[in-house]
Amino acid sequence: MLKGRNIICISSTEWRGDYIKATVELMKEMAVHNKLLFINSPYTIKDVADGLLNKKDTELRRSFGLKSRIEVLKLENGGTVYLLTPPPAFTINFLPEGALYQAMLRFNCWQVLMVTKRALKKLGMERDLINIVAFNQGMGVMTGRKYGEKTLIYHCYDEINGAHPWLQKHGVALENRFLKMADGVIVTSRGLYEAKRKLTKACYIVKNAVKLDLFIKGFQPEVTAKKVVGYIGTIDERLDYDLLTHLLQEMPEVDFVFVGRVTTDFHEEDVLKKFPNAVFTGAKRPEELPEYLKTFSAGIIPFAKSDFTKGIYPMKINEYLATGLPVVSTNFSYLDDFEGVISIADDKYTFLKNLQTELQNDTPELKQMRLEVAQQNTWEVRAEELSDVIEKIEAGKA
Repeated sequence: MLKGRNIICISSTEWRGDYIKATVELMKEMAVHNKLLFINSPYTIKDVADGLLNKKDTELRRSFGLKSRIEVLKLENGGTVYLLTPPPAFTINFLPEGALYQAMLRFNCWQVLMVTKRALKKLGMERDLINIVAFNQGMGVMTGRKYGEKTLIYHCYDEINGAHPWLQKHGVALENRFLKMADGVIVTSRGLYEAKRKLTKACYIVKNAVKLDLFIKGFQPEVTAKKVVGYIGTIDERLDYDLLTHLLQEMPEVDFVFVGRVTTDFHEEDVLKKFPNAVFTGAKRPEELPEYLKTFSAGIIPFAKSDFTKGIYPMKINEYLATGLPVVSTNFSYLDDFEGVISIADDKYTFLKNLQTELQNDTPELKQMRLEVAQQNTWEVRAEELSDVIEKIEAGKA
């Protein structure tokens, strides 16, 4: 395990939030043995306006420098995180490529660079520094190598090309530049590895995991008579709505519960809501999920197969398994790790058959086996893997 190092993590998201984030979970574990400065993604002008109108919980005083930008977080695992809130940034993704976009990008990144440098000096973290840029391609290009870091790493947990319309406009080109700059790239799936490995010096896989202490609270050792099929996660363009319609039609006696926020632009979920056995709960905090999982008889991953989903290693696989649930998934990505543990279907007819079989044949022994698989895929385990990868990247530079 990497120990005694100074680590900055410049993220495309915030430390806090209403969903589990791979980078945050990894950094929590890295903070046990290393000194960690986590830089939140800057608030946008819209975030500031929403904060002023009390529509969003924001740290406006920290963002404007009216309060110390650095917040010290003491974690339950014994680690300490120094959380930095940078100044607000201009929203620029809507701009066309050109001089204005580049100037605004430089300004936004310069603000983060300045406050981060001051924080590193104040915390005594300027030496032997590891810089991990988490899916923030523009920030990586503009600020990478400017902290005097020993090692520059890109943590890539999603595919830009073919998804994220708001991001790929500039993100694809910026990512291609940053892939060449970084000393190493850490991806979360084999699909991402295949897409990125030829574009960078060194590429490694550190997969997503499960917050075992949280999701084990939803473990149910016994098989219940009532059949409820559940999905936890965002309801968006990744889902195969033809498949879901087929399941709802063919299994009217089974309730299908969707726990998560709805973000589809074309309201495909409206088709599902027409079925009396489809239940939508809306977004729930991670702490609330185990109680929902307790009521499920099986968990599903009904992703459509695409270039985007090929790069996904969904956290929900291990979250379902930690509660003992049988899991049925489409073959959207590389799921070799779970062969013999979950059911994988090539089409909607096989998916239906597999789901019916899993519901009929579940046992307490199978539930225990699934939990044991999840116990091998915790964030503590992944942090060990991340440490090993960083050491390999640094050894490769020597």
